[in-house]
Amino acid sequence: MNTKHKLIIAFVILFLTGVITGVTGTRITYRNMLARALERPSIFSERLNASLAKLSLPPKQDQKIAQILTEFREQRQGLREEFRPRLWKILTDTRQGILAELTDEQQIEFHNAVRDDLPLLQQVFEGHEAVH
Repeated sequence: MNTKHKLIIAFVILFLTGVITGVTGTRITYRNMLARALERPSIFSERLNASLAKLSLPPKQDQKIAQILTEFREQRQGLREEFRPRLWKILTDTRQGILAELTDEQQIEFHNAVRDDLPLLQQVFEGHEAVH
């Protein structure tokens, strides 16, 4: 094999390594962001409050915005309480359906994949309470 072919192969391997690294890095970053958002749903409120704190609001506006944010938090909490049992049932039914279709060996493999790739869903697949 001549030097030109070796050089082309080296560049292709380098390119593919970069693509794989980029895709893997993006997936890891996305999973971490999603995990943080699910573990701390208040992150939106915290960032919104930080943005509002930068403004110099007169007391009347500040009180009105505080009232709006209180209503938002109450609605969000109500939505969570309404949504959580439905989501839990969907996830549990999905888990049971998947496991019913797998052999014992596949179930073990599936359990390990979920544990490694989807740690937040691992709780569902192990039958524990949902994250609050």
